[in-house]
Amino acid sequence: MTVLTATESRTGTPPSGQALPRLVGAGLLVAVGYLDPGNWATDIAGGSAYRYLLLGVVIGSSVLAIVFQMLVARVAIATGDDIATLTRRILPAPLANTAWLAGEAAILATAIAELAGGAIALRLLFDLPLAAGLVTSAAAALGLLLLAGERDRPVEAVVAVLVAIVAAAFVVLMAKAEPSATLAWSDVAGSGSLIRDRGALLLALGILGATLMPHNLYLHSGLLARRGRSLTPEQRPRALRIARHDIIASLGVAMLINAAILAVAAASLTGPSPVDGLAAAHALMADKLGGSAALIFAVALFAAGLSSAITGVMAGRLLTAGFTGRDGSTWRRGTMTRIIAVVIALGAGLGQGTVSADTLLVASQVVLGLALPFALIPLVWVALRDDLMGRYALRRASRALTVSLTGAITAVDIYLVWLTVAG
Repeated sequence: MTVLTATESRTGTPPSGQALPRLVGAGLLVAVGYLDPGNWATDIAGGSAYRYLLLGVVIGSSVLAIVFQMLVARVAIATGDDIATLTRRILPAPLANTAWLAGEAAILATAIAELAGGAIALRLLFDLPLAAGLVTSAAAALGLLLLAGERDRPVEAVVAVLVAIVAAAFVVLMAKAEPSATLAWSDVAGSGSLIRDRGALLLALGILGATLMPHNLYLHSGLLARRGRSLTPEQRPRALRIARHDIIASLGVAMLINAAILAVAAASLTGPSPVDGLAAAHALMADKLGGSAALIFAVALFAAGLSSAITGVMAGRLLTAGFTGRDGSTWRRGTMTRIIAVVIALGAGLGQGTVSADTLLVASQVVLGLALPFALIPLVWVALRDDLMGRYALRRASRALTVSLTGAITAVDIYLVWLTVAG
């Protein structure tokens, strides 16, 4: 919760003169969700098995993410409410409660994936047992949240530093791996062959299916609704432009990092089959690019997991506040979620050899896939409604395109969940 000014304390929102600058920064927190360990695993698998063939899919998926995060901004700024609050308002109580439970499951799955990624990184860096790595990753995220307090700006500063670490790491790794621009262009130009290779097609669908994550929708809408609630009607068009620029810049950085992850894998980890997990990628990188490259990779992985954990906690608090109407402490919420995530991971056998951290990453993606429609469909429904959106409701071609894309993403997501569960 942000520190309130005298005016803000009476209205629950910042004064309108302060609202526009506060809209910048939300995109950065959202972009972190596209850099979590699950995305790393998919990018590395695609690059190691199919070189640069899936690079166009990474870029296209990022563009699609920008389109939908812009829709989130449109809804939040036009209505002054977040998706969770709007879902509670427009759906019958049983459906709204189901959406809430799905959202909470997505937040928990995200927490497990982030902790698993952090545990892998700490094992690579310090040979720390996975169980100890889980606890250490959870404590690190909570420590940073406690240090930042209940204000958004310090959290944004911490996340910006962590994202900068990841970006710098892949600048160095790109220099070491020396990916071929000519080969990349040739592979992208021939990406039509994806439909003839079942493995490549499944990885492409996996990248596309991970384009939108439920917690990112709740996080982004919650941040923008809270920061822009005091906007006057005259300020809203400018606020939307600011939000769009923030989204394009932030998710553009995330797109470049994901493309770099795939390119590094394509240049240095190529083999007859996808690299089996992040630890295997680390080992191959050490063999082909040297120990310093492997060290940089592990540090960047820990930074990515840590930044995702921080924004995941924020998303969870905003989700609960929206569905219950009661705000709470970010730190308390984070502590509770991390304890539950650690217990589930250990209970599943992580650390005892019965389940791997990479398996937990895959399982978390299944949960996120199941939860996505419960956030995405209410978002689009609100965007279509004149009574809620007024002049900002989607019209004609935008309406048809948005509904079509939503249906396609939902279908791909459900299909991937079925394939993963069916084995």
